[in-house]
Amino acid sequence: MAYAVVRVEGLSATVRALEGMGIEVMDLRNAMAKIATQSAQIIQAHAPVGETGRLRADVRGNRAKAKAVVSAGRTSVPYAGPINYGWKAHHIRAAMFMQSADARMQFLAPLILEAEINRLLVARGLA
Repeated sequence: MAYAVVRVEGLSATVRALEGMGIEVMDLRNAMAKIATQSAQIIQAHAPVGETGRLRADVRGNRAKAKAVVSAGRTSVPYAGPINYGWKAHHIRAAMFMQSADARMQFLAPLILEAEINRLLVARGLA
C-alpha cells in the first residue's frame, strides 16, 4: 500500500489554541477531508493507468480529525506500492505518483485549513 500524508507545521499549537477557545478537534474533520480529497484528485491525475484502471480508481482520502491521509492499494490492488516506489528486482521504475500532490498541497492545505478555521470561529461568534 502507498500513502501520502499532508503535514502542516504548527497545526498542533493551532489545535490547542482552538480548543482553548472552545472549538473541538473533531470540528476540523471537514477541513482534513477537503485536504485529503483535493490531494487524492491530484494523485489520481498522476497515477499510471493500466488495462483496468484499478490503481487510479483506488486512490482515496480519509476523514480523520487531525490529519489528511491519502492511500492507494489494498488486497485487490496489491501492486500500488511497487508501482509508486519501484521494485528494482522486477525492473519496475518508481512512478512516485503518490508524491505528486506534495508541491500543490504545500500551498493549498494551509489555505483550506485557514478558511475552515475562520468559518468555525464565525459560527461560534468568536470572530
